[in-house]
Amino acid sequence: MRRSWAAATVGALVLVVGALTYFLIKVTNERAPSGQGMVVWGRFKDAAGLFQKSRVQTAGIPVGQIEKRELDPDMPLARITVRILPGIKLWENAVVSKKSASLLGEFYLEIDPGSPVGIVAGEKRAMRQLQDGDQLKNIREPTGMGDIMTDVGTILPIMKDILQDVRTLTSGPIASAAENVNKMIETNSTVLESVLTRVDHIAGDIDSITHSESDNIRVAIKNVRDITESIKTLVGTSQGEVAETGTAMRSSLQKLQATVDNLDKSLKNVETITSRLEKGEGTAGRLLTDDTIARNVEDITDDASGFIRGVTKLQTIVGLRTEYNFLSGQPKEYLSVMLVPRPDKFYLIELVDDPRGLREQVIANVDSPLGPTRTTTTTYSVNKLKFTFQIGKTYNIFTGRFGIKESTGGFGLDIHLLRDHLLVSADMFDTLFNTWPRLQGRIAWAPYQRYFYLLGGVDDVINKRQKYGSGGGFDWFLGGQLVFNDEDLKSLLLFGGSAVGGAAK
Repeated sequence: MRRSWAAATVGALVLVVGALTYFLIKVTNERAPSGQGMVVWGRFKDAAGLFQKSRVQTAGIPVGQIEKRELDPDMPLARITVRILPGIKLWENAVVSKKSASLLGEFYLEIDPGSPVGIVAGEKRAMRQLQDGDQLKNIREPTGMGDIMTDVGTILPIMKDILQDVRTLTSGPIASAAENVNKMIETNSTVLESVLTRVDHIAGDIDSITHSESDNIRVAIKNVRDITESIKTLVGTSQGEVAETGTAMRSSLQKLQATVDNLDKSLKNVETITSRLEKGEGTAGRLLTDDTIARNVEDITDDASGFIRGVTKLQTIVGLRTEYNFLSGQPKEYLSVMLVPRPDKFYLIELVDDPRGLREQVIANVDSPLGPTRTTTTTYSVNKLKFTFQIGKTYNIFTGRFGIKESTGGFGLDIHLLRDHLLVSADMFDTLFNTWPRLQGRIAWAPYQRYFYLLGGVDDVINKRQKYGSGGGFDWFLGGQLVFNDEDLKSLLLFGGSAVGGAAK
């Protein structure tokens, strides 16, 4: 009678804990329930870092989640489907931005809902409110490092051509212009010298005329003297102006020549640098000409992106399981953590509190004065926690596990049915202390969602009942299991932190 009441009490406790846990999860879940809210979609060039159930927020407040991502059938782009919480309105001028959430490569979507009135082509126009199934057309994505490197590789040849054109210009037309100015100055000085020679000849002719016609020409000579004085003054002024003009032009030409020399020196330096780059000399030259460095950088980025993708896709599933063994009359508890780097592979870690305890053997040699030495083997049970570490691989509906099972070597097989709502498991382990290996069979069923499982099964099927501390051998059990994933743990921590803060306050 006591065993029956104990079993009923444990079963009732499991059901109450499961109901409370389900209520907490439903209350603290901030995401839109399945089938509720509005569904919209958009096209992205790069969907890396965006996964199902990734958050969608506005002004830092969650407004939905990514429901599905797939390749768009009409064009080579990623099609991201988003479910928006009920009550959130979006307009056709809404803007969706892909933003980084951490240095590990995780991204989320930021939505600007838009407004009922927008500006199109400089004019105000009424915006249409988006309905279920509409497309988000305004997508903003960050520029990737690969695009930046491509632009740099495109610009460098253009810069080289521009520098070559500048060198050609300075060594051709500018040099020719300076030479033409020099020739013009030399030509003008020759003409001026010819004019002065002719004036001297004219003065000689006048002197000869004055000897023959001195009386008649004296007045004319006086006038001519005045005229010549005026001419001398004019010529002196002109010579001064010509000298000043030549000096200024000479100074300008010297400055122009210095500028050309400096520019030619700079172009020679640029030519030397580009020549070294073409030959692959120096760090920059090796970077441009040696594809080994580019391959190494590409390998490093591939490795880094693979590691970051593995970290961001890693899921953690925590399980709490209680089983009541009816023949031994004691409960058995499990705390499990499952690390899932990808859907078909996982690592299982468990701490187990088994009423049978951890069985150990002691082998002792007993010396007898009347006979030979005897060897005795003592098996006893120690109240210690057991641990499990197994590697699992899933193929279709079958999952195989191998590793350490309850502190001994073992392996197991799981069969997933009814979309993981029904799980049939078998484990074989503990071959050291038994006549036959310890064989367990278990069936777990999730009535509604995969948060809570009802389970039952048999333990140590093929061995007889033995007495090792709390007992051993065949037994059967019933129990329950709670399962939490990353999102559930975040909700529980948020709810629990708020409750503890309120209590402390």
